[in-house]
Amino acid sequence: MTILGTVTQQPADVQDYDIEFGEWFPPGDEIVNCVISVKPAMPMPPSYAIQGQRVKIWIYEGGTTGVKYQVSVCPETNDGRKKEVELFVRIKEL
Repeated sequence: MTILGTVTQQPADVQDYDIEFGEWFPPGDEIVNCVISVKPAMPMPPSYAIQGQRVKIWIYEGGTTGVKYQVSVCPETNDGRKKEVELFVRIKEL
């Protein structure tokens, strides 16, 4: 597992984050599927879009102030490779 870092959002924010997987997957091995899980569960689960070796995840409004969510992103490539990374999202009213 690779930890990408921690971002802070306000409860009403809707933000997207691009995750590049080129350092883990060789050229031409493109992402064809992705599984995203969140602990604890968010009111509205993240969604994602795939482009080549990039996964864009969308974190929606409605998180609970003071909670730090662990977002696990695990793409799979056309050659069968998988790589799990973690992004932490802290919800804080500013």
